[in-house]
Amino acid sequence: MRAPDRPATLRVLHVDHTAHPGGAELALLRLLSRPHDWQASLIVPRPGGAFADLDDLDDPDHQIRVDRSLPGLPTGGTRSRSPLLVARYLAALRAGARRLRDSPSWAEADVVHANTAAAAIMCALADPRRRIPLVVHLRDLVTPDSLGRFGYTAFRPVLRRADGVIANSRTTLRSAAGLYPGQALSAVLQSPIGITARRTAPHVAPTVTTVGMIGRLQRWKGQHVFLTAFARAFAGTGVRAHLAGAPLFDEAGYADELRRLAHTLGIADQVSFLGHVDDVPGFLDSVDILVHASTRPEPLGQSVVQALAHATPVVATAGGGPGEWIRPGINGELVPPGDAEALAGALRTLAESADRRRTIATGAARTPGVATDDECVHAHGDFFAQVRRARSDRGRRNG
Repeated sequence: MRAPDRPATLRVLHVDHTAHPGGAELALLRLLSRPHDWQASLIVPRPGGAFADLDDLDDPDHQIRVDRSLPGLPTGGTRSRSPLLVARYLAALRAGARRLRDSPSWAEADVVHANTAAAAIMCALADPRRRIPLVVHLRDLVTPDSLGRFGYTAFRPVLRRADGVIANSRTTLRSAAGLYPGQALSAVLQSPIGITARRTAPHVAPTVTTVGMIGRLQRWKGQHVFLTAFARAFAGTGVRAHLAGAPLFDEAGYADELRRLAHTLGIADQVSFLGHVDDVPGFLDSVDILVHASTRPEPLGQSVVQALAHATPVVATAGGGPGEWIRPGINGELVPPGDAEALAGALRTLAESADRRRTIATGAARTPGVATDDECVHAHGDFFAQVRRARSDRGRRNG
């Protein structure tokens, strides 16, 4: 059913700077793959298959125009100290802005949704007169450490032009405090996490046989911390580690490092490297404990929310988004970032007590605020419509 206060013809152009399957791209794919009541179009670069499934949507009322003509950005441009690479990155951003202006979807859009910081920079360059309301999606902390020195410098003025700001956690939104206009609408909205229904009746096995981690293979995500902790807790036992996720861009070396680390720790025959996993509920069904091991504050910690929605016992690193969701001993456990010994201790404690795992799984199932994908879609659609109405109202008052 359509929301009565939302125009059925609201046209939203979604822009992403990459089509490789990172967390932001998978969240946007899930948003657009579920039924929604706005007219969606998408413009992305051609390389990468994150949005390939949108081509197969066969519902005539759920068609999405996908334009894959956006130029790609040089890898590492936001963090580079090379003037040449920074110049190439800036040239690519400007080329992307020109392509946006030439897109029919741009001319028709009522709202533009920039799914990443780099996409937001392109959108701002494409619309210097601020003709179209711009929604900026904050999926990373707005800090030089998260965005890179150049990325942070370029993104700050873009935020000052936003009509709406969506953040994936209160921590993320606080990192942008004072950087976007006071008149801009802002909201903390959970992204779709691949869960269509929450689990309300946890199933806890009497013994722990599998501990898992899911997420992009990236050093700050802490897969090496997970393997080290797993080895300290379970080396030489029948417990297995399932590591789901794939590297992107220039991170293949880290994936190789993780395999070498498993050998060094003596757990190579206990670790399964599964690569990218589409079936999140299926993966959660395959593990008795889920681990989140980021070495710095996580903007959201999507795997933590996935575990809560699926009533899976979870151990996460404290700080950032996970700290907003987890109440230690009630619906999960928290350990200090980068502390393999603390993580190993939490894993041993959970493995030794089925009652504690059952308590935590039950608490996870009762965690307030965890939304299904359809609920996330509805909340995003409402926000896009509110931004459009607010801009129209300001135009009438100023006109």
